[in-house]
Amino acid sequence: MIDFYNEVLKEKENLLTDLKTLCQIPSVLDKSTAKGNQPFGAGCRQALDAMLAIGKRDGFVTDDVDGYAGSIDIGEGEDVFGILGHLDVVPVNKTGWNYPQFDATLDGDRLYGRGVADDKGPLLAAYYAAKIVNRMQFDRRYKMRVIFGCDEENGSSCVDYYFKHRPYPAMGFTPDADFPVVYGEKAISQYTLSGDFSQHDIIGIYGGKRFNVVPSVAEAYLKGDVKDYEASFKAFLAQYSLKGMIGKEGNVVKLLVNGRSAHGSMPQKGINAVVYLCHYLNSISKNALVDFVDRYFFEDTSGKALGIANEGRLGTTTVNLGVLNYKEGHAQIKLDIRYSDELTHKKLQETLMSHAKEVGFNEKHNDTDALYVDPNSELVTKLHASYVEYTNDHDHHPQVIGGGTYAKEMPNCVAFGAEFPGRDNHMHEDNETILLDELLKSTAIYAKALYDLIKK
Repeated sequence: MIDFYNEVLKEKENLLTDLKTLCQIPSVLDKSTAKGNQPFGAGCRQALDAMLAIGKRDGFVTDDVDGYAGSIDIGEGEDVFGILGHLDVVPVNKTGWNYPQFDATLDGDRLYGRGVADDKGPLLAAYYAAKIVNRMQFDRRYKMRVIFGCDEENGSSCVDYYFKHRPYPAMGFTPDADFPVVYGEKAISQYTLSGDFSQHDIIGIYGGKRFNVVPSVAEAYLKGDVKDYEASFKAFLAQYSLKGMIGKEGNVVKLLVNGRSAHGSMPQKGINAVVYLCHYLNSISKNALVDFVDRYFFEDTSGKALGIANEGRLGTTTVNLGVLNYKEGHAQIKLDIRYSDELTHKKLQETLMSHAKEVGFNEKHNDTDALYVDPNSELVTKLHASYVEYTNDHDHHPQVIGGGTYAKEMPNCVAFGAEFPGRDNHMHEDNETILLDELLKSTAIYAKALYDLIKK
């Protein structure tokens, strides 16, 4: 039996050097420098060039698809096995980090830096796994193609463009989720509701920045004096064990509620500051907007009140109210809704809008189909077996998630690692991290999986 972990150890220093090179590049979407063959800005272009250079250095055929994405072909075969990762990263906070944000700093047994876990580290782990497998002598069904995009964090337009100009591999995986294997991903619909509402005593409400993040802070501005609201607001905060503040700002009263952020695919893990604030406002004011939010979203992340709750083969419906802006009588709400494929996009739209139109909302929305690959397929079973061989973990099984990955961008593709069960690598947070041993172990798992899947 081949000891893939031992083979990985031989490449350890090279892997870490390449990871440092990639992580030192601030490959955050930058529209101000977007042009020509760098559609996502200078940083993403630089990261793409660096990854292509790694492939050329190692003697492989590379392909740059107009700066949207690139690929490296490794080995020979009648068909192609695809590995999809991404080079772009989310922005960093200027404060809160204990390590350089754009680097791969090894401190003890951990690496720190933006991208070490999402997704530069796992992408390089899969690339090195393919290199290791390619050195071995055996008959192959597939050559390996490592595909890397530059816009996964903002909608995956990169690989959408790539697959409009290049053929799909026969099968593949993306190292951008969790072990052991993710064979199903919920459908995702993102709705922007817009409407006009009489203001009365509410001047403005503001909270949230993104569809897929639970708002951790919300603010409201009201007519009147602090004494008009102070007692009831403090009682509200105490009732729900919330933190907040009330005070005068200019000629208006400002209310602030603190909640707890969470990913929009798991809104039940957060405390939605916008929804709680609207719950309070609905108790003191007659306003159709706050009544709508309170009625359909307060302590309900399953869509039950909206009539879209569903439990299917991909799990239960989740609803996240990610953004609310209300100013000068105009309101905009952004919703992130994730659901199993028994609920159709059309049925969701009809049901949601039957309630939203009652209070005057119009909508724009974007739908992403669900992903489902047979958990008994060759792809899923061999990936899972490779994971078990190098972890001896028989307690965790192939799963479905609410998140969306590159796996949805091509047929017969699943998400495979690189975060291990029970681990929190602080992706999208300060001090993003990955255990060095788990990075190396994931490389061995990928090598074993590739070997088993591409051989004749």
